Amino acid sequence: MRARFALAAVAAVLAALVSPGLANAAETLRAKQWWLDTLHIDQAQAIATGTGVVVAVVDTGVQADHPDLAGQVLDGADLDFSGNDDLGRTDLKGHGTAVAGLIAARGGGPDHALGIAPGAKILPVKVLIQGGQGNSDLADGITWAADHGAKIINVSDGGPDNRRVTEAVRHALSKGALVVASTGNDGGSVVSPAALPGVLAVGASDRTGALAPFSARGPQVVLLAPGTDIVSTFNRGTDGRPGGYNLPATGTSFSAPIVAGAAALVWSKYPHLTAAGVLNRLIRTADDLGPPGRDDQTGFGELNVVRALTADVPDVTANPLGTPGPVDGEGLPPVDNDGSEEAGRALAVALVGLAALMVLGAGGLAVFLFVRARRARAR
Repeated sequence: MRARFALAAVAAVLAALVSPGLANAAETLRAKQWWLDTLHIDQAQAIATGTGVVVAVVDTGVQADHPDLAGQVLDGADLDFSGNDDLGRTDLKGHGTAVAGLIAARGGGPDHALGIAPGAKILPVKVLIQGGQGNSDLADGITWAADHGAKIINVSDGGPDNRRVTEAVRHALSKGALVVASTGNDGGSVVSPAALPGVLAVGASDRTGALAPFSARGPQVVLLAPGTDIVSTFNRGTDGRPGGYNLPATGTSFSAPIVAGAAALVWSKYPHLTAAGVLNRLIRTADDLGPPGRDDQTGFGELNVVRALTADVPDVTANPLGTPGPVDGEGLPPVDNDGSEEAGRALAVALVGLAALMVLGAGGLAVFLFVRARRARAR
C-alpha cells in the first residue's frame, strides 16, 4: 500500500468529516465559509465563475448527487480496486466531496455551500482507500485525468518521492494541465507530488493570513491559501440522504482546491492562456507574507484571487516552476506505487552485498587451499 502523507493529520481531518452536522446550527453555512470573504470571492465571481474549465479531483470520489453539486460532476473514473465502477461519482469517505465543494459547489443561499468557481465542472477520479478494499496508484489517477480533458488536476494527497508519480506529473504537464497539490500536514518537508518541479504546491494559512503551524515547509512551497476551520460539502447527511456538511476541519487538503478553484476563475477569464500563464498570474499576484520574494514557509505568498483576475501580468510560455527532470531507470517497466520501488532498491542493495560476500568468501577459500597445498609439498 502506498505511503500516505501526514497520516495523523489526515486521520484528524477525516474524523471531523464523519460528522456531517454543523458545529453551531444558529450560524449559517455561508457564515462558516469565512475564506469567501477573506478572498473577496463575491467580487471575483462578478468577473468570472470558472465556466468552460474542467477540474479533476483525484481523491476518494465525489458524491455527485449532493444537492450543492447537482450538475457539477462529470462522469469520471473509479480506479480504487473496489469492483464498483461508479465513474467516480460516489464517495464513501467524504474527503473528495469536500474538496469538490470547495472548488465548484453551486451555492444558492445562506444554507448552501459555495465553491470558488461554481461555473467549473468536476471530473472525479477515485483512487484513495475505500472501505479497506485497497487503493490504486495515485499516478494512474493523474494520468487518467490528464488524458480525459482536465485542465486543472487537484491532488489533496501525497507521499514520498515515487517514480511513477513523477512520470504521471510529467505526462500531465506535457498535456497542458495545471497540477495543484497539497504540501502536507505535519509541519515537515513537502510531499510528492507537491514537491515536484512544475506543480503548484499549496500550503495552509489561518484566519489571520499567517502560515498554519501544521503546514509543510520547504523550497517547493508555491502559495498559501486558507486551510483552517473549513466547512464544505459532505457525502451524506445525518439522515443518510445525499447532502450534509462536515464539521470545521483543517488541512492543506482544503487549501489546494481553493487555489484550484482560483485557477479555474483565471482560466475562464483568460481562456487563451496556457497552464503556465495561469500559474504565472497566480504567483505574481500573491500577497507576499515573508521575506521579499519566494521563501520556504509561505512560497510566493497568500492567494489573491481578485488581483489574479485583474492585474496586468505579462504572459509566459514556459512553466515558471520548471518541470520534473529525467527519472532514474526511465524506459523500464513501471513499478507499483505501493512501496515496492523502495523495497526493490533495498533488495538490490542486499543482493549486491551478498554477492560481494560470496566473492570474498570464495577468494578466501582459494587462498586457504593454496597455502595448505604449499605446506603439504614442503613436508
